Amino acid sequence: MTEKKKEKVKCVCHRSWSLKAISFHSAVKGRLITLSKDGRQVTRDVSSFCHGLTFSGRQVKTEEKVCLRVEKCVGRWHGALRVGFAHVSPDQTTLPPLAIPDLTNSPLYAAVVVPADTCRPGSDIQFWLKKNGWLRVQSSDGRTQSVPTALNVKWPIWAIIDVYGQTTMVTMLGSKKKCFTFTRRSCPALTHIKYTEDQDIQQTKKQMSMLEQANPRNVHLVNTEHEGQDCEECVVCYSDVENTRLSCGHKCVCTPCAMKVYMTFGTCPLCRKRLDFFQPYDN
Repeated sequence: MTEKKKEKVKCVCHRSWSLKAISFHSAVKGRLITLSKDGRQVTRDVSSFCHGLTFSGRQVKTEEKVCLRVEKCVGRWHGALRVGFAHVSPDQTTLPPLAIPDLTNSPLYAAVVVPADTCRPGSDIQFWLKKNGWLRVQSSDGRTQSVPTALNVKWPIWAIIDVYGQTTMVTMLGSKKKCFTFTRRSCPALTHIKYTEDQDIQQTKKQMSMLEQANPRNVHLVNTEHEGQDCEECVVCYSDVENTRLSCGHKCVCTPCAMKVYMTFGTCPLCRKRLDFFQPYDN
């Protein structure tokens, strides 16, 4: 069988201490959002104050500060930029008009309102998820705000940038993460390279391994009573292949939906038994 090739954006910085290049997600964005400058700048049409949701194009790390610059604003709307983080991959997210409250009604998302007076053109904003699960935002004038979240710092996270209200254009400046003796910064270079489906599968397996280690209740016993009722596709989203075992024994959901079901409902979508844990596995 011929190996299928795809095109993907990756950084080409060869410095081992650099963070991967970061930009806005090229495919998942609000209907009024347009991208420019190789995915590093987003603009929302001023015909509405909403439908400006965007995400980071890659996962971010705990304590990795995502750095933005507000480029343009309009005075016809109230409120401004919203920023935060999501456990659910952007590719698995059905985009609502707003981050707050549409996404944040779920504990798998967290976001805060950035004060409008700190979102003037030329203002720099950085935000990050701390090791204690708090979301912190800092503006270029030194003001900071911190709010607690229900996010699990051991789970994968993506940055949320909601270009809302008065804010109409934002540039992704990069990201940085302070280490013991130096600060790691994101690579500024991006390139389009060819990669194979096998490489994509390996990346997915790595993410599944992270989630398995982050089993929120550290329960390892699996009930196999219902294994004969497994499904081939996720019974929640009907778009992804099931790849996660629930504590009741059913293998019927993909990992993002397992996270949603576990944290939002707490019961199996098939047998309605209470869930104690979920565990990704390799098909």
